[in-house]
Amino acid sequence: MGTVALALFSPPFMAAIFGGKAGGQVCQWMGGKWGSVRNECVTRACYAAGDCGFWLHPGKWCRDLRTGDSIGEVYFRLGNPNKVEGNTYTWFDGKPDPVAFTAIIENGVLTSVNCL
Repeated sequence: MGTVALALFSPPFMAAIFGGKAGGQVCQWMGGKWGSVRNECVTRACYAAGDCGFWLHPGKWCRDLRTGDSIGEVYFRLGNPNKVEGNTYTWFDGKPDPVAFTAIIENGVLTSVNCL
């Protein structure tokens, strides 16, 4: 019973319950990013879970990245890439005419990124 109660009152679950602005605040408090379209909190565990979502403006978080960051951190910050070709990962920012930017990830580590 204690495990169930703990799960029910965990920050990701609480963020989903509150939704909207309150959910976003709970999500931020726990170090996540609020996905308002899907009404969910995206945490650093998203890469391991296989879904960091697609963001309308991933470039907004690009400058938070540093050379040497893990691929999981890159996905957490930018979301799932729109295209992967070898070591080059591409994200589209904005619509209807998105601007593309790329990152080079080698052996699971960020080696370069050209932020917008």
